[in-house]
Amino acid sequence: MTAMAFALILALVQTQAATPLVQIQNLTPREQRVSTFVLARAQDLAVSAVGAEPWPDRLRSRGERDWQDDEQTTWPAAAWILDARTRAVVWDLRAADTRRESNGLRHFDGTIHLPAGTYEAHYASYPAASVSLNGGIQLNDLRDLIRLGRRVSYGGPYVEHELYKQFALTIAGVGRSASDSDVTAAHRAFAASIVTTVVPERNSSARQGFELTRPTTVEVAAIGELSLDRDFDYGWILNADTRTRVWTMTYDASEPAGGAAKNRTAHETLHLKPGRYVAYFLCDDSHDPEDWNGVPPTDPESWGLTLRVADPAARAAVKLFDYEPVPAGQTIVSFVGVGNDENRAQGFRLNRAMDVRIFALGEGRNENMSDYAWISNSDTHKRVWTMRYEDTEHAGGTEKNRLYDSTLHLAVGNYVVHYRSDGSHSFNDWNGAPPADGKYWGVSVFPASGHLNPGDVGPLESPRATGTVLAQLTRMGNDENASMGFQLTAETRVRIYAVGEGRDGSMFDFGWIESANGTRVWDMKYEDTDPAGGDDKNREFDGSVTLPPGTYTLHYQSDGSHSYNDWNSDPPDDPEGWGISVFRTGKR
Repeated sequence: MTAMAFALILALVQTQAATPLVQIQNLTPREQRVSTFVLARAQDLAVSAVGAEPWPDRLRSRGERDWQDDEQTTWPAAAWILDARTRAVVWDLRAADTRRESNGLRHFDGTIHLPAGTYEAHYASYPAASVSLNGGIQLNDLRDLIRLGRRVSYGGPYVEHELYKQFALTIAGVGRSASDSDVTAAHRAFAASIVTTVVPERNSSARQGFELTRPTTVEVAAIGELSLDRDFDYGWILNADTRTRVWTMTYDASEPAGGAAKNRTAHETLHLKPGRYVAYFLCDDSHDPEDWNGVPPTDPESWGLTLRVADPAARAAVKLFDYEPVPAGQTIVSFVGVGNDENRAQGFRLNRAMDVRIFALGEGRNENMSDYAWISNSDTHKRVWTMRYEDTEHAGGTEKNRLYDSTLHLAVGNYVVHYRSDGSHSFNDWNGAPPADGKYWGVSVFPASGHLNPGDVGPLESPRATGTVLAQLTRMGNDENASMGFQLTAETRVRIYAVGEGRDGSMFDFGWIESANGTRVWDMKYEDTDPAGGDDKNREFDGSVTLPPGTYTLHYQSDGSHSYNDWNSDPPDDPEGWGISVFRTGKR
């Protein structure tokens, strides 16, 4: 805008003391700026702004999926003004009567009327259709790169024609720049009814527990990043006692939040019963107040989840507390922070029957789990619970993050908790957005009551039915050719328990018993085995034979794949028993 044009606008302002309150110019192709000002009285303000509509060529190339609605055709450069006390938009260049140039620039030169108050003037300059660093596309963390002096190049029509250099916002009137105390006072007024806000750091989640001592009306407001088919930054509220969700931010139940089409806002009034609740909000690794990669929402400071209680008496009765999904010091078994390519197992004896809660996080997609847990009964060598995809729910972050959170009744007996992970996407090595509660990646088992009586649980005991171990070759790996001798002084009934790999009538990992002269007295044949749990090729034999007195050798042989702690498919129910064991059950 020329000096003459601005002078003409100032003449429209009904005072001789008008001064520039906001001057935003010289913006980069990817930048947001905010300038705050105070008006002591209602008045007309002189406003001059230059923004940009979507480039026509880009409009023509947009597919149906990109057109979420006509109002969300994002202007790559725009200005707007917020009332700092209410966060309401009081003027927006995109809704104003602008003058359009053939090159896509939009001009506003006129007056707007505002009452006394504190205001925020925003300008978002995001015309860059592409951003590159040393020849490679780099969309995140540009601020840090620029601070380090790295050369960043921008592309796009408004950049290539240097039209972005005209982007600007100027506001003139009778007022002053807002001080820190002005801003604090405005925010305090807006926050008067807020119970809590939940705003995590980038690529993480945050949560806040709150307890209601009486039926309470709670207002939920959230601003995040969602698209038609994916959720990136969003929140939900959980009943901490029943573990059921009472509210979730979804695309269908949200509205445009201004700026980029992916900015969405949700408002809901919940009538909650007395009890304990927890509010979650999860962010991915891009597009947030730390560094927007597109035009931000009209109220960037409200990114995240906010809970309000309008009734002062009810608000005073709300108590905040620190919530953890797994009670510290009360677990029977807990594998957390599990990394890539891990196979963990831990046994325990349950001295009384009880309901246990299982909180397990793992990776799954296309109805299959890649990182998952299971529990086996070591007395029977059978699984009593498996983390199946169909029993899990989305755990937040990338869709493959899966959560199992439910109870299981266990009888008195011996159990082993197992967890297996593949070679990617695990704790602190995520290849997608991490889940909420990511530090619990793994499995935790604890009493459903949340309180563990030490006398109810003890160390794993050897199964009583197996008798004395005569010879044992277990935890067999790939390419094994193992053997062990044993002797019988009298005719003896022995139990043989063997787990190996077999398919289509043939065994690949199997055991056998030879007499002193090399004759096989027992062989693990496919037709004599049963499914061992997990993949169909896991086979087991669990039966008894009678052997005469003599010297014997127990053998186990395996091929080059699918063995203990190197499974290439779902392990058996009893991976620790992969191999062969012989037990004395008594003389015949």
